[in-house]
Amino acid sequence: MSIARRRLVFAVIVLVVLLLQVGVAGEMSIGSVKPDIMLVAAICWALFEGPSRGTLFGFWGGLLEDVFTTTVLGVGAFAKTVIGYFAGELKERIVSKSVFWPMLTVFLGTVLHELIKFAAWTVVGLENRPPFSFGIIAGLALYNAVLTLVVYPVLGRFAGVEERVMMF
Repeated sequence: MSIARRRLVFAVIVLVVLLLQVGVAGEMSIGSVKPDIMLVAAICWALFEGPSRGTLFGFWGGLLEDVFTTTVLGVGAFAKTVIGYFAGELKERIVSKSVFWPMLTVFLGTVLHELIKFAAWTVVGLENRPPFSFGIIAGLALYNAVLTLVVYPVLGRFAGVEERVMMF
């Protein structure tokens, strides 16, 4: 795939996921838990493409999400960038064809993402931040892990050809 085509595919995927996150995710909430489709996509993309592209997906997806929501600008971008990088690093070090591997990565990545966001909100002195709740974080992590069963194979269709073999 040419470089221009890969960039176009990347931009379209980020924008489609952004539209799903901003428009549909609120309707998919279970109780007070709303899925983070952008985070799931960033982790799945990093598992296919590696740390550099996972970092880019996390940064651009998080930044666009911050711009189009009422959150503090930059916190989501920072957290998703870090998670995208580390998920990509896991791709470089662990080879698994199991369906549970992406789900476990998304589960742990969601927990770490929420901890990073809460720490960043505390550092910048955000007064009206959501309360820290292990129950909500665990519910979100579980929800995102289950959502991986849909997002991972869909993004795998657009990943590099050599990586399609890794799909479950």
